[in-house]
Amino acid sequence: MSEQLFRQDAYLQSTDAVVTACGPEGIELDRTVFYPAGGGQPGDSGTLRRADGTAIAIADTRKGPAPNQVLHVPASGQALPAPASTSMSASSASTRRRSSAGSTR
Repeated sequence: MSEQLFRQDAYLQSTDAVVTACGPEGIELDRTVFYPAGGGQPGDSGTLRRADGTAIAIADTRKGPAPNQVLHVPASGQALPAPASTSMSASSASTRRRSSAGSTR
């Protein structure tokens, strides 16, 4: 379960987080600013950055099967963080979400 910070502040772009699980379906964090795909809107993309500065490019964000589960899908060829409980900095490139926030459709 991820604390969904984007629900409290749609303009928040980054946060510190801890990896709670990772696998072929994606990376789960204890908290996230990444908005998952849904309702016709694409999921956010962005970057997860380890404490040593190395980055994991996130190509998409999806809802997981459990309530409030958010999965960060790495871009092709990106290595998964290991082990779980790794501290990361999560930065969303959420211009898609911000540009649609003022939509009147």
